[in-house]
Amino acid sequence: MIGLAVLVMIFPLYWMLSTALKDLQEALAVPPTLWPTSPSLEAFPDALSEAPFGRYVANTVLVASVTAVANVFIGAMTGYGLARGAFRGKRLVLAMILIAAMVPSEATFIPNYVLIRELGWYDTYAALIVPWLVTAFSIFLFRQSFLTFPESLAEAGRLDGASEWRIFWSIVFPIARSTSLTVLILSFLWSWNAFLWPLLVTSSTEMRTLQLGLSVFQTEGGVYVNLLMAATTLAVIPVIVMFAITQKYVINGIGQGAIK
Repeated sequence: MIGLAVLVMIFPLYWMLSTALKDLQEALAVPPTLWPTSPSLEAFPDALSEAPFGRYVANTVLVASVTAVANVFIGAMTGYGLARGAFRGKRLVLAMILIAAMVPSEATFIPNYVLIRELGWYDTYAALIVPWLVTAFSIFLFRQSFLTFPESLAEAGRLDGASEWRIFWSIVFPIARSTSLTVLILSFLWSWNAFLWPLLVTSSTEMRTLQLGLSVFQTEGGVYVNLLMAATTLAVIPVIVMFAITQKYVINGIGQGAIK
């Protein structure tokens, strides 16, 4: 059963690659061929020449990097306050964060879009980055991770005269390396694959992200399937490589807060 499940998951990737190696005529052939009769890499340079994909990649890397780093630092500080802080209304704040985590992000698009227009941020990097600088998921994951750390570490810092800020940055945060890597990786991947939000808040070619750039192969005359699959392959490769290298950190980071 596991082998069958793996085949089902891998087949779309295989089909994407095989289509990218076909010419347009064979890519549109009925019935389709499982593997190109004359494999060719011509679709890859042709796809890159159709649009400024260098700009799309730069935009995507910038947006994904900033949001990922911000999720780590803001999520860690907020999670530490909820895990170790003592203030009135902490349970209420935590409950609101958990409720926010249960709400699909798509449900917040309309109010966020109206706010972006009112602030004059439409078609800017601020529109792509600011709404996703922190997520309920990152806060909750850090909070659960910090709950597992022994309080004696913080008490030792207080006895040495360290401030709460110093305890967080010098003692607690470095220990949460697995959680930080998990939030960093997942936030980067989510931002890299984002499509609907960039579509709503951008309109110019200069502000397009990589996922939006793939739409240039859909024209009134039809879809250039082989070029689309070639560009999609190039867009997916960094994500696959990153997750293959870092998957053990993601698993450890998510599981760290589940065991006390």
